[in-house]
Amino acid sequence: MSILPRRYRSFSARNQIIMKVLAFNRHYLPGFKAGGPIRSLANMAEALGDEIRFFIGTTDRDLGDAEPYPEFDGSAWIKIGKAEVRYFAPGAISIRAIRALIDEVRPDCIYLNSFFDPIFSLRVLIARRFGLIPRIPLLLAPRGEFSPGALTLKSLRKSAYIKGASMFGVTRDVMWHASTEIEADDISRTMSIGSSSIAVGSDLATAPPVNAASAWSPRESGRPFRLCFLSRISPKKNLTGALQAIGLVNAGVAFDIYGPKEDESYWAECQRLIDELPPHVSVAYRGEVAHQDIASVFAGYDLFLFPTLGENYGHVIFEALSVGLPVLTSDQTPWNDLREAGAGWAIAPDLSSIAACIDEAARWTLAEQSAARAACIRYAERVLKDSQSIEQNRQLLFAAARIGGG
Repeated sequence: MSILPRRYRSFSARNQIIMKVLAFNRHYLPGFKAGGPIRSLANMAEALGDEIRFFIGTTDRDLGDAEPYPEFDGSAWIKIGKAEVRYFAPGAISIRAIRALIDEVRPDCIYLNSFFDPIFSLRVLIARRFGLIPRIPLLLAPRGEFSPGALTLKSLRKSAYIKGASMFGVTRDVMWHASTEIEADDISRTMSIGSSSIAVGSDLATAPPVNAASAWSPRESGRPFRLCFLSRISPKKNLTGALQAIGLVNAGVAFDIYGPKEDESYWAECQRLIDELPPHVSVAYRGEVAHQDIASVFAGYDLFLFPTLGENYGHVIFEALSVGLPVLTSDQTPWNDLREAGAGWAIAPDLSSIAACIDEAARWTLAEQSAARAACIRYAERVLKDSQSIEQNRQLLFAAARIGGG
């Protein structure tokens, strides 16, 4: 049964704009260092932008950058794909500026892409709760922030934040966007709310570059097994767990690390672990990778190692699979059927189990490697052909506009 508001149903097939969404996200294109949340919002705007007009408020620089993007005027809307984007200097995102944006756009729905962001989420929620901005229907996507692994990081601060939000009622009548049923359970448990306030819509994937999978070259006999990690270097992504695990492998391993050093103290801990690794394991930090270059980077490896503590989707996992790179990740993501698909492993982040999987993959024959890579590509193709995910996202936005507010 359709959950589209009645006044929208007769128009939805005509590919004309029938709704406006004002989304807030700390970072957006052309940025890439913040990872999945950027891709989730950009992919939604591209998939639905012919019938939903997306306006996005964001900062004028990428994660960790001191300088703004040089090419953008913060006083005007910039067309990025199918979305219209307004870039703010970090100090310019006042409640008054948010109110001016809402008054200008007059959206049917406000869409937040974090719960714990103190500026682009908490500031909007507080302003809405106390009547400083119009009480427009609001949809909130926590983007995996409520997974058990994520909540263990800075747990006292997060617990206080959640209790304060509940005490002051800032999430009252908010509708929540979960990427999976598992995340819906996480939201329900953390915020003590029922399922009627939560809509499930899978994040949308990006098709790989044409012929990206064909760039892979088999590992030469006698050469180290080629592993890579590609993500933000922060506790949630669990690079320390990856380093501890490869210290237990028997095979010769060359492990390359890609991603922004989001947390310098955490990187110092990683560096200490690197210095303690045995001689048959070599590690190199290769820097940051722009999104358009990820496929070509993945082409040079035999396995993607990503023992994350929690992902509501995990775009980088799909990107590896889509170019034929087997994945070894944790069981705290939606990709828990990798072993059944022959595309890798999704296991509890136990060090000895991770090491055993790496040693198994290092023993693969060329025929077994080729079979695993083909299985990865078939798996990714099934994901891309799943039109249900686009429809879920379409309907949850319309449902939020109908149900939220009051």
